Amino acid sequence: MSRWIASFCVTVLVATGLAAAQMPAGGDIWLTILWAAWVLAVTWALTRPSFSLLFAAIMAAMLLFVIIPATAAQLSGATTIANYNYQAGVPRALEIAALAQCGMLAGAVAARALWRFPRFTKTFVELSPSLLDRAAWRSACVGVLAVIASSVLGGASLRSFFVYTTSTGYGTFAHEMTGYLGYLVALQGFCGLALILLPLRLNCIGSRRWPMWLSAALAAFVLLGSGQRGRFFAIMFAASLIWLKTSERSLRPRRLVVAGVLVVIIIGGLLGVARGEAGTRQVTVGSVVAASVGASDLFLPMAGLASTVPSQLPYLAGSSYLETAAFFVPRALWKNKPQGSIARVTAVIDPGNSGIAWAEFGEMYANFGLPGVVIGSVLLGMLIELLSGRLARSTNTRESVFIAVCSAVLLALFIRGDIAPLVVSFAGLLFAAALVCRRRSSVLAAARPPDVSTPFESKSTQHSVAAP
Repeated sequence: MSRWIASFCVTVLVATGLAAAQMPAGGDIWLTILWAAWVLAVTWALTRPSFSLLFAAIMAAMLLFVIIPATAAQLSGATTIANYNYQAGVPRALEIAALAQCGMLAGAVAARALWRFPRFTKTFVELSPSLLDRAAWRSACVGVLAVIASSVLGGASLRSFFVYTTSTGYGTFAHEMTGYLGYLVALQGFCGLALILLPLRLNCIGSRRWPMWLSAALAAFVLLGSGQRGRFFAIMFAASLIWLKTSERSLRPRRLVVAGVLVVIIIGGLLGVARGEAGTRQVTVGSVVAASVGASDLFLPMAGLASTVPSQLPYLAGSSYLETAAFFVPRALWKNKPQGSIARVTAVIDPGNSGIAWAEFGEMYANFGLPGVVIGSVLLGMLIELLSGRLARSTNTRESVFIAVCSAVLLALFIRGDIAPLVVSFAGLLFAAALVCRRRSSVLAAARPPDVSTPFESKSTQHSVAAP
Protein backbone atom coordinates (compact mmCIF):
# COMPACT_ATOMS: atom_id res chain seq x y z
CA MET A 1 0.00 0.00 0.00
CA SER A 2 1.45 3.36 -1.03
CA ARG A 3 1.75 6.10 1.51
CA TRP A 4 -0.80 8.38 -0.11
CA ILE A 5 -3.42 5.60 -0.10
CA ALA A 6 -2.67 4.84 3.53
CA SER A 7 -2.86 8.53 4.42
CA PHE A 8 -6.17 8.82 2.61
CA CYS A 9 -7.56 5.84 4.58
CA VAL A 10 -6.44 7.37 7.86
CA THR A 11 -8.00 10.72 6.97
CA VAL A 12 -11.29 9.13 6.00
CA LEU A 13 -11.42 6.99 9.14
CA VAL A 14 -10.61 9.86 11.50
CA ALA A 15 -13.02 12.24 9.75
CA THR A 16 -15.78 9.63 9.81
CA GLY A 17 -15.24 8.93 13.50
CA LEU A 18 -15.22 12.62 14.45
CA ALA A 19 -18.28 13.34 12.32
CA ALA A 20 -20.14 10.38 13.77
CA ALA A 21 -19.28 11.53 17.29
CA GLN A 22 -21.18 14.77 16.64
CA MET A 23 -24.28 13.03 15.26
CA PRO A 24 -27.24 12.11 17.47
CA ALA A 25 -26.77 8.49 16.49
CA GLY A 26 -28.63 5.65 18.16
CA GLY A 27 -27.24 2.35 19.27
CA ASP A 28 -28.06 0.59 15.98
CA ILE A 29 -25.95 3.06 13.98
CA TRP A 30 -22.98 2.73 16.31
CA LEU A 31 -23.27 -1.07 16.22
CA THR A 32 -23.20 -0.92 12.42
CA ILE A 33 -20.12 1.31 12.48
CA LEU A 34 -18.47 -1.04 14.97
CA TRP A 35 -19.04 -4.11 12.80
CA ALA A 36 -18.03 -2.30 9.60
CA ALA A 37 -14.81 -0.97 11.13
CA TRP A 38 -13.93 -4.42 12.49
CA VAL A 39 -14.55 -6.14 9.14
CA LEU A 40 -12.43 -3.46 7.42
CA ALA A 41 -9.64 -3.93 9.98
CA VAL A 42 -9.61 -7.72 9.60
CA THR A 43 -9.67 -7.46 5.80
CA TRP A 44 -6.81 -4.97 5.88
CA ALA A 45 -4.80 -7.16 8.26
CA LEU A 46 -5.28 -10.35 6.22
CA THR A 47 -4.27 -8.72 2.93
CA ARG A 48 -0.96 -7.25 4.12
CA PRO A 49 2.17 -9.01 2.79
CA SER A 50 3.64 -8.89 6.32
CA PHE A 51 1.08 -10.25 8.74
CA SER A 52 0.85 -8.76 12.26
CA LEU A 53 -0.05 -11.55 14.67
CA LEU A 54 -0.49 -9.08 17.55
CA PHE A 55 -2.98 -6.93 15.60
CA ALA A 56 -4.89 -10.06 14.59
CA ALA A 57 -4.98 -11.30 18.20
CA ILE A 58 -6.39 -7.99 19.42
CA MET A 59 -9.00 -8.03 16.66
CA ALA A 60 -9.97 -11.56 17.73
CA ALA A 61 -10.31 -10.40 21.34
CA MET A 62 -12.35 -7.45 20.13
CA LEU A 63 -14.77 -9.79 18.37
CA LEU A 64 -15.12 -12.34 21.16
CA PHE A 65 -15.28 -10.08 24.18
CA VAL A 66 -16.67 -6.76 22.89
CA ILE A 67 -18.50 -7.02 19.57
CA ILE A 68 -20.44 -10.24 20.21
CA PRO A 69 -21.65 -9.10 23.67
CA ALA A 70 -22.44 -5.65 22.23
CA THR A 71 -24.55 -7.23 19.51
CA ALA A 72 -26.40 -9.35 22.05
CA ALA A 73 -27.00 -6.31 24.26
CA GLN A 74 -28.33 -4.11 21.45
CA LEU A 75 -30.38 -6.65 19.53
CA SER A 76 -31.45 -9.13 22.21
CA GLY A 77 -31.53 -7.02 25.34
CA ALA A 78 -28.84 -9.11 27.11
CA THR A 79 -27.72 -6.31 29.43
CA THR A 80 -27.46 -7.99 32.85
CA ILE A 81 -24.36 -9.20 34.69
CA ALA A 82 -24.47 -10.43 38.30
CA ASN A 83 -28.05 -9.10 38.68
CA TYR A 84 -27.00 -5.59 37.60
CA ASN A 85 -28.66 -4.16 34.49
CA TYR A 86 -26.47 -1.87 32.40
CA GLN A 87 -29.05 -1.01 29.74
CA ALA A 88 -28.76 2.75 30.33
CA GLY A 89 -25.15 2.89 29.19
CA VAL A 90 -25.37 0.63 26.12
CA PRO A 91 -25.68 3.41 23.46
CA ARG A 92 -22.68 5.33 24.80
CA ALA A 93 -20.69 2.09 25.20
CA LEU A 94 -21.38 1.26 21.53
CA GLU A 95 -20.11 4.72 20.60
CA ILE A 96 -16.94 4.20 22.64
CA ALA A 97 -16.28 0.75 21.12
CA ALA A 98 -16.89 1.99 17.56
CA LEU A 99 -14.56 4.97 17.98
CA ALA A 100 -11.92 2.70 19.52
CA GLN A 101 -12.14 0.24 16.64
CA CYS A 102 -11.83 3.04 14.08
CA GLY A 103 -8.94 4.55 16.02
CA MET A 104 -6.95 1.32 16.26
CA LEU A 105 -7.32 0.72 12.54
CA ALA A 106 -6.33 4.31 11.78
CA GLY A 107 -3.25 4.02 14.00
CA ALA A 108 -2.18 0.71 12.44
CA VAL A 109 -2.57 2.06 8.89
CA ALA A 110 -0.70 5.25 9.83
CA ALA A 111 2.18 3.27 11.31
CA ARG A 112 2.63 1.29 8.11
CA ALA A 113 2.41 4.49 6.07
CA LEU A 114 5.01 6.34 8.12
CA TRP A 115 7.42 3.45 8.72
CA ARG A 116 8.12 0.66 6.29
CA PHE A 117 6.89 -2.65 7.69
CA PRO A 118 9.57 -5.31 7.01
CA ARG A 119 9.00 -8.82 5.79
CA PHE A 120 8.97 -11.36 8.60
CA THR A 121 12.48 -12.74 9.14
CA LYS A 122 12.92 -16.10 10.83
CA THR A 123 15.98 -16.75 12.95
CA PHE A 124 17.45 -20.20 13.51
CA VAL A 125 19.89 -20.11 16.40
CA GLU A 126 21.83 -22.84 18.17
CA LEU A 127 21.41 -22.54 21.94
CA SER A 128 22.61 -24.63 24.87
CA PRO A 129 19.95 -27.20 25.91
CA SER A 130 21.36 -27.49 29.43
CA LEU A 131 21.21 -23.73 30.01
CA LEU A 132 17.64 -23.56 28.74
CA ASP A 133 16.60 -26.47 30.97
CA ARG A 134 18.26 -24.89 33.99
CA ALA A 135 16.60 -21.50 33.41
CA ALA A 136 13.19 -23.15 32.92
CA TRP A 137 13.48 -25.19 36.12
CA ARG A 138 14.58 -22.19 38.14
CA SER A 139 11.67 -20.09 36.92
CA ALA A 140 9.18 -22.89 37.60
CA CYS A 141 10.57 -23.33 41.11
CA VAL A 142 10.21 -19.59 41.81
CA GLY A 143 6.52 -19.82 40.86
CA VAL A 144 5.96 -22.85 43.09
CA LEU A 145 7.78 -21.26 46.02
CA ALA A 146 5.70 -18.09 45.60
CA VAL A 147 2.51 -20.16 45.95
CA ILE A 148 3.87 -21.95 49.03
CA ALA A 149 5.00 -18.66 50.58
CA SER A 150 1.54 -17.17 49.98
CA SER A 151 0.05 -20.09 51.85
CA VAL A 152 2.51 -20.00 54.74
CA LEU A 153 2.56 -16.23 55.22
CA GLY A 154 -1.08 -15.60 54.34
CA GLY A 155 -2.64 -18.54 56.15
CA ALA A 156 -4.50 -19.91 53.12
CA SER A 157 -4.73 -23.65 52.54
CA LEU A 158 -2.79 -24.99 49.57
CA ARG A 159 -5.81 -27.14 48.81
CA SER A 160 -7.77 -23.93 48.22
CA PHE A 161 -5.25 -22.76 45.61
CA PHE A 162 -6.56 -25.25 43.07
CA VAL A 163 -10.06 -24.33 41.97
CA TYR A 164 -10.73 -27.93 41.04
CA THR A 165 -10.53 -29.10 44.66
CA THR A 166 -12.58 -26.36 46.32
CA SER A 167 -16.31 -26.29 46.89
CA THR A 168 -16.67 -22.53 46.40
CA GLY A 169 -14.59 -22.25 43.23
CA TYR A 170 -12.54 -19.31 41.98
CA GLY A 171 -11.16 -16.81 44.48
CA THR A 172 -11.16 -19.04 47.55
CA PHE A 173 -7.38 -18.96 48.00
CA ALA A 174 -7.22 -15.16 47.68
CA HIS A 175 -10.07 -14.67 50.14
CA GLU A 176 -8.38 -16.89 52.71
CA MET A 177 -5.09 -15.00 52.59
CA THR A 178 -4.38 -12.26 55.11
CA GLY A 179 -1.75 -9.57 54.96
CA TYR A 180 -0.20 -7.71 52.04
CA LEU A 181 1.18 -10.41 49.74
CA GLY A 182 0.51 -8.99 46.29
CA TYR A 183 4.20 -9.15 45.38
CA LEU A 184 4.09 -12.94 45.85
CA VAL A 185 1.25 -13.11 43.32
CA ALA A 186 3.47 -11.21 40.89
CA LEU A 187 6.28 -13.70 41.52
CA GLN A 188 4.01 -16.54 40.45
CA GLY A 189 4.25 -15.17 36.92
CA PHE A 190 8.00 -15.85 37.05
CA CYS A 191 7.30 -19.46 36.13
CA GLY A 192 5.89 -18.32 32.77
CA LEU A 193 9.48 -18.16 31.54
CA ALA A 194 9.50 -21.97 31.36
CA LEU A 195 6.69 -21.86 28.78
CA ILE A 196 8.34 -19.04 26.85
CA LEU A 197 11.64 -20.94 26.58
CA LEU A 198 9.90 -24.15 25.49
CA PRO A 199 9.86 -23.34 21.71
CA LEU A 200 13.58 -22.53 21.82
CA ARG A 201 14.33 -25.77 23.63
CA LEU A 202 12.34 -27.82 21.12
CA ASN A 203 14.50 -26.41 18.35
CA CYS A 204 17.64 -27.85 19.95
CA ILE A 205 18.84 -30.98 18.19
CA GLY A 206 19.37 -34.06 20.33
CA SER A 207 19.43 -34.20 24.13
CA ARG A 208 16.58 -35.26 26.36
CA ARG A 209 13.61 -32.95 26.24
CA TRP A 210 11.58 -34.37 29.09
CA PRO A 211 13.09 -32.00 31.75
CA MET A 212 11.87 -28.99 29.77
CA TRP A 213 8.45 -30.56 29.19
CA LEU A 214 8.18 -31.31 32.91
CA SER A 215 9.09 -27.76 33.96
CA ALA A 216 6.64 -26.35 31.39
CA ALA A 217 3.87 -28.59 32.74
CA LEU A 218 4.65 -27.46 36.29
CA ALA A 219 4.54 -23.81 35.19
CA ALA A 220 1.19 -24.31 33.44
CA PHE A 221 -0.16 -26.02 36.56
CA VAL A 222 0.83 -23.03 38.71
CA LEU A 223 -0.60 -20.49 36.25
CA LEU A 224 -3.88 -22.32 35.71
CA GLY A 225 -4.34 -23.90 39.12
CA SER A 226 -5.87 -20.83 40.77
CA GLY A 227 -8.31 -20.42 37.88
CA GLN A 228 -6.72 -17.37 36.27
CA ARG A 229 -6.78 -17.36 32.48
CA GLY A 230 -5.33 -14.01 31.42
CA ARG A 231 -1.71 -14.58 32.41
CA PHE A 232 -1.59 -18.07 30.95
CA PHE A 233 -2.99 -17.05 27.58
CA ALA A 234 -0.70 -14.01 27.41
CA ILE A 235 2.33 -16.19 28.10
CA MET A 236 1.22 -18.74 25.52
CA PHE A 237 0.84 -15.93 23.00
CA ALA A 238 4.45 -14.90 23.65
CA ALA A 239 5.55 -18.53 23.23
CA SER A 240 3.64 -18.69 19.92
CA LEU A 241 5.47 -15.58 18.65
CA ILE A 242 8.82 -17.13 19.57
CA TRP A 243 7.83 -20.42 17.94
CA LEU A 244 6.83 -18.57 14.76
CA LYS A 245 10.11 -16.65 14.83
CA THR A 246 12.52 -19.52 15.45
CA SER A 247 10.90 -22.72 14.19
CA GLU A 248 12.32 -24.31 11.05
CA ARG A 249 8.83 -25.50 10.17
CA SER A 250 6.84 -23.54 7.64
CA LEU A 251 4.18 -22.03 9.90
CA ARG A 252 1.32 -19.96 8.51
CA PRO A 253 0.52 -17.15 10.95
CA ARG A 254 -3.04 -16.69 9.68
CA ARG A 255 -3.83 -20.32 10.43
CA LEU A 256 -2.08 -19.92 13.76
CA VAL A 257 -4.54 -17.15 14.67
CA VAL A 258 -7.55 -19.36 13.87
CA ALA A 259 -6.07 -22.23 15.87
CA GLY A 260 -5.30 -19.87 18.73
CA VAL A 261 -8.88 -18.59 18.90
CA LEU A 262 -10.17 -22.16 19.07
CA VAL A 263 -7.67 -23.02 21.80
CA VAL A 264 -8.69 -19.95 23.82
CA ILE A 265 -12.37 -20.88 23.55
CA ILE A 266 -11.79 -24.53 24.52
CA ILE A 267 -9.24 -24.11 27.32
CA GLY A 268 -10.83 -20.90 28.58
CA GLY A 269 -14.23 -22.57 28.63
CA LEU A 270 -13.00 -25.67 30.44
CA LEU A 271 -11.22 -23.53 33.00
CA GLY A 272 -14.29 -21.33 33.34
CA VAL A 273 -16.41 -24.38 34.15
CA ALA A 274 -13.81 -25.54 36.69
CA ARG A 275 -13.91 -22.09 38.35
CA GLY A 276 -17.53 -22.57 39.35
CA GLU A 277 -18.84 -23.93 42.62
CA ALA A 278 -19.07 -27.66 43.23
CA GLY A 279 -22.17 -29.07 41.60
CA THR A 280 -22.11 -26.56 38.72
CA ARG A 281 -19.12 -27.99 36.86
CA GLN A 282 -20.95 -29.86 34.13
CA VAL A 283 -18.79 -29.97 30.98
CA THR A 284 -20.99 -29.61 27.89
CA VAL A 285 -20.50 -27.76 24.62
CA GLY A 286 -22.89 -25.04 25.74
CA SER A 287 -21.32 -24.62 29.17
CA VAL A 288 -17.79 -24.46 27.74
CA VAL A 289 -18.70 -21.82 25.14
CA ALA A 290 -20.69 -19.81 27.68
CA ALA A 291 -17.86 -19.96 30.23
CA SER A 292 -15.32 -18.84 27.62
CA VAL A 293 -17.06 -16.18 25.52
CA GLY A 294 -20.11 -15.30 27.56
CA ALA A 295 -18.26 -14.98 30.87
CA SER A 296 -15.58 -12.69 29.38
CA ASP A 297 -17.92 -9.81 28.61
CA LEU A 298 -15.94 -6.57 28.29
CA PHE A 299 -18.84 -4.61 26.80
CA LEU A 300 -21.47 -4.48 29.54
CA PRO A 301 -18.99 -3.32 32.21
CA MET A 302 -18.10 -0.53 29.80
CA ALA A 303 -21.83 0.29 29.55
CA GLY A 304 -21.86 0.60 33.33
CA LEU A 305 -18.78 2.81 33.11
CA ALA A 306 -20.42 5.02 30.48
CA SER A 307 -23.50 5.52 32.64
CA THR A 308 -21.38 6.38 35.69
CA VAL A 309 -18.63 8.62 34.26
CA PRO A 310 -18.96 11.59 34.20
CA SER A 311 -22.58 11.72 35.43
CA GLN A 312 -21.81 10.30 38.90
CA LEU A 313 -18.02 10.32 39.03
CA PRO A 314 -15.69 12.83 37.31
CA TYR A 315 -13.15 11.87 34.68
CA LEU A 316 -9.93 10.52 36.22
CA ALA A 317 -7.73 12.89 34.17
CA GLY A 318 -4.91 10.38 33.81
CA SER A 319 -4.62 9.36 37.47
CA SER A 320 -5.07 5.64 36.74
CA TYR A 321 -2.02 5.76 34.46
CA LEU A 322 0.11 7.79 36.87
CA GLU A 323 -0.59 5.26 39.63
CA THR A 324 1.45 2.60 37.84
CA ALA A 325 4.69 3.64 39.56
CA ALA A 326 3.03 3.76 42.98
CA PHE A 327 1.61 0.26 42.59
CA PHE A 328 5.12 -1.22 42.50
CA VAL A 329 5.58 -0.23 46.15
CA PRO A 330 4.49 -3.21 48.32
CA ARG A 331 1.54 -2.48 50.56
CA ALA A 332 3.55 -3.96 53.42
CA LEU A 333 5.81 -0.88 53.15
CA TRP A 334 3.01 1.59 52.32
CA LYS A 335 0.00 0.54 54.35
CA ASN A 336 -2.07 3.54 53.25
CA LYS A 337 -1.43 2.99 49.56
CA PRO A 338 -4.66 3.83 47.68
CA GLN A 339 -6.66 1.05 46.06
CA GLY A 340 -6.53 2.74 42.66
CA SER A 341 -8.76 5.01 40.63
CA ILE A 342 -10.22 2.24 38.47
CA ALA A 343 -11.00 0.18 41.58
CA ARG A 344 -13.03 3.08 42.97
CA VAL A 345 -14.99 3.37 39.74
CA THR A 346 -15.56 -0.39 39.63
CA ALA A 347 -16.88 -0.35 43.20
CA VAL A 348 -19.69 1.97 42.10
CA ILE A 349 -20.54 -0.06 39.00
CA ASP A 350 -20.13 -3.48 40.63
CA PRO A 351 -20.86 -3.26 44.38
CA GLY A 352 -20.91 -7.03 44.64
CA ASN A 353 -17.29 -7.29 43.42
CA SER A 354 -18.10 -9.89 40.77
CA GLY A 355 -14.80 -9.25 38.97
CA ILE A 356 -16.00 -7.27 35.94
CA ALA A 357 -13.50 -5.63 33.61
CA TRP A 358 -13.47 -3.62 30.41
CA ALA A 359 -11.07 -3.22 27.51
CA GLU A 360 -8.23 -0.70 27.67
CA PHE A 361 -10.22 1.89 25.71
CA GLY A 362 -12.66 1.84 28.62
CA GLU A 363 -9.86 3.12 30.83
CA MET A 364 -9.10 5.74 28.18
CA TYR A 365 -12.71 6.91 28.39
CA ALA A 366 -12.67 6.91 32.19
CA ASN A 367 -9.67 9.24 32.13
CA PHE A 368 -10.27 11.58 29.17
CA GLY A 369 -13.71 10.88 27.70
CA LEU A 370 -14.37 10.36 23.99
CA PRO A 371 -11.33 12.41 22.82
CA GLY A 372 -9.16 10.15 24.96
CA VAL A 373 -10.69 7.06 23.31
CA VAL A 374 -9.94 8.36 19.80
CA ILE A 375 -6.40 9.58 20.49
CA GLY A 376 -5.50 6.66 22.75
CA SER A 377 -6.78 4.06 20.28
CA VAL A 378 -4.81 5.63 17.42
CA LEU A 379 -1.65 5.51 19.54
CA LEU A 380 -2.45 1.93 20.56
CA GLY A 381 -2.82 0.87 16.92
CA MET A 382 0.51 2.49 16.08
CA LEU A 383 2.22 0.80 19.04
CA ILE A 384 0.86 -2.59 17.97
CA GLU A 385 2.32 -2.24 14.49
CA LEU A 386 5.63 -0.83 15.73
CA LEU A 387 6.11 -3.80 18.06
CA SER A 388 5.12 -6.21 15.29
CA GLY A 389 7.51 -4.58 12.85
CA ARG A 390 10.39 -4.67 15.32
CA LEU A 391 9.78 -8.37 15.94
CA ALA A 392 9.54 -9.06 12.20
CA ARG A 393 12.93 -7.50 11.40
CA SER A 394 14.83 -8.69 14.48
CA THR A 395 17.69 -11.16 13.98
CA ASN A 396 18.66 -11.23 17.65
CA THR A 397 17.22 -13.98 19.84
CA ARG A 398 17.37 -11.90 23.01
CA GLU A 399 15.54 -9.01 21.36
CA SER A 400 12.94 -11.31 19.80
CA VAL A 401 12.13 -12.96 23.13
CA PHE A 402 11.76 -9.68 24.98
CA ILE A 403 9.60 -8.12 22.25
CA ALA A 404 7.39 -11.22 22.29
CA VAL A 405 6.92 -10.86 26.05
CA CYS A 406 6.13 -7.14 25.73
CA SER A 407 3.61 -7.91 22.97
CA ALA A 408 1.92 -10.47 25.21
CA VAL A 409 1.69 -7.97 28.07
CA LEU A 410 0.19 -5.40 25.69
CA LEU A 411 -2.42 -7.94 24.63
CA ALA A 412 -3.28 -8.62 28.27
CA LEU A 413 -3.53 -4.87 28.95
CA PHE A 414 -5.95 -4.47 26.07
CA ILE A 415 -8.22 -7.20 27.41
CA ARG A 416 -8.27 -5.86 30.98
CA GLY A 417 -8.11 -2.09 31.03
CA ASP A 418 -6.58 -1.33 34.42
CA ILE A 419 -2.96 -0.69 33.61
CA ALA A 420 -1.50 -0.04 37.08
CA PRO A 421 -2.28 -3.34 38.85
CA LEU A 422 -1.98 -5.38 35.66
CA VAL A 423 1.56 -4.23 34.90
CA VAL A 424 2.49 -5.07 38.50
CA SER A 425 0.93 -8.54 38.17
CA PHE A 426 3.15 -9.14 35.12
CA ALA A 427 6.23 -7.77 36.90
CA GLY A 428 7.53 -11.26 37.69
CA LEU A 429 7.32 -12.35 34.05
CA LEU A 430 8.91 -9.11 32.80
CA PHE A 431 11.73 -9.42 35.35
CA ALA A 432 12.36 -13.05 34.38
CA ALA A 433 12.45 -12.14 30.69
CA ALA A 434 14.82 -9.23 31.38
CA LEU A 435 17.17 -11.58 33.26
CA VAL A 436 17.57 -14.06 30.41
CA CYS A 437 17.55 -11.39 27.68
CA ARG A 438 20.28 -9.21 29.15
CA ARG A 439 23.59 -9.22 27.30
CA ARG A 440 25.54 -10.85 30.13
CA SER A 441 23.16 -13.80 30.34
CA SER A 442 24.40 -16.98 28.68
CA VAL A 443 20.93 -18.60 28.43
CA LEU A 444 20.18 -17.11 25.01
CA ALA A 445 23.77 -16.77 23.85
CA ALA A 446 24.21 -18.31 20.42
CA ALA A 447 26.99 -20.85 19.95
CA ARG A 448 27.40 -19.45 16.41
CA PRO A 449 25.83 -16.62 14.39
CA PRO A 450 22.16 -17.39 13.64
CA ASP A 451 20.88 -18.48 10.24
CA VAL A 452 18.33 -15.95 9.05
CA SER A 453 15.71 -16.32 6.32
CA THR A 454 12.38 -14.88 5.34
CA PRO A 455 9.41 -17.25 5.18
CA PHE A 456 9.55 -17.00 1.40
CA GLU A 457 13.09 -18.31 1.16
CA SER A 458 13.89 -21.98 0.97
CA LYS A 459 16.33 -23.49 3.40
CA SER A 460 18.95 -23.71 0.68
CA THR A 461 18.91 -19.94 0.27
CA GLN A 462 19.40 -19.14 3.96
CA HIS A 463 22.38 -16.96 4.68
CA SER A 464 24.34 -16.33 7.83
CA VAL A 465 24.52 -12.94 9.48
CA ALA A 466 26.33 -11.85 12.60
CA ALA A 467 24.15 -11.34 15.61
CA PRO A 468 24.00 -7.67 16.64
